[in-house]
Amino acid sequence: MRMNKRVTFVSETDGYYDPEKGEWIPGELDEKTLPCNANKLGIESTNQIFGQIDKKMSVIRLQRPYYKDFEYLYLGDKKEQKYQVKRQSDHRKGVFYVEGEV
Repeated sequence: MRMNKRVTFVSETDGYYDPEKGEWIPGELDEKTLPCNANKLGIESTNQIFGQIDKKMSVIRLQRPYYKDFEYLYLGDKKEQKYQVKRQSDHRKGVFYVEGEV
């Protein structure tokens, strides 16, 4: 399988108030970019996995499983198009199902 795209997993830390400094410390973004293979799911696969065919779903496959927690992900340099993971494969943790076309 050809890993021709890049996926970036983004986790955000919460900001907090530091009483010693007397100021608000903003949260930070932690980004991890990995090679991936991204495809649209067919109608049969979407219906079998999610039970409905009216949504456009895509699958993102990684070379190795990704176990860290994250809030959202995006593909390539398209930071304005954020994807929320609808499901992660139970069998292989390196497969993510997202809503939308990739």
